[in-house]
Amino acid sequence: MKGGFSIVEALVALLLTAVALAGLAAAAATATRQLRLARDRVSALELAAARVDALRTGPRASDTDEVESAGTRFSRTWLVEQDRGGPALLHVEVTWPDGHVVLESEAFP
Repeated sequence: MKGGFSIVEALVALLLTAVALAGLAAAAATATRQLRLARDRVSALELAAARVDALRTGPRASDTDEVESAGTRFSRTWLVEQDRGGPALLHVEVTWPDGHVVLESEAFP
């Protein structure tokens, strides 16, 4: 018997290497997608928190706007429900193509 590799052994080794690399590429793609989703979620939370703070301190009126942050377009909608003598309910929703975030708070007059 001779030493060395046969063609079949080399092809099997090449196939196993290709499968391992395909798995690594899929894992990297999933990680990249999850990081982008996390970045967008943090941006949406920051946008919602900024609007809640603005509603607490400034004029309170329901409205909507669009904001672009980190290459993603966010649609922000806020609703103010005021009750005489009680706190105003502040509801802010931020949506983007891959998800949405809702923040609710109260503000005293």
